[in-house]
Amino acid sequence: MPENPFEVLRLGPEAGEAEAVRQAARLCQRAADEPARNAVRQAVQRLTASEQERQLYALLTHPRPDHASPELDRLVAAYRRPPAPPGEVPVPGVDPEEVRELLLGILAEEQPAPALPLEFVEAPEGEAEVARQTAEALWQGLLGDPRA
Repeated sequence: MPENPFEVLRLGPEAGEAEAVRQAARLCQRAADEPARNAVRQAVQRLTASEQERQLYALLTHPRPDHASPELDRLVAAYRRPPAPPGEVPVPGVDPEEVRELLLGILAEEQPAPALPLEFVEAPEGEAEVARQTAEALWQGLLGDPRA
């Protein structure tokens, strides 16, 4: 079965023939390609051909269709025309001083911080004290070792 003409024209089932013709004219103007225009033309022809066929389609249509969407209408209004080609849009000039400052800032961030040299630290204990503490740690480790 072909698509419901009321749905193609985005009309409610109570719409008359005059309103269907006006809506078809609006949709034909907005249609992007020829197949869309043909679908609108066929829909209005089916609604205006005979009263019985129009009543049948009205019975098959939802009683309260919601074809309007404020968000979609705003989108269509905002982007009705395609954007201008790149050659027609004026491109602002480049400020060499600003580019230089930006590049210097990036270079400054990329430079690694220099490694500081290690300083020699004198141990306050002598060799004898270190050997005594090591031996004491080994003996205390033997007390807690379960293998002993």
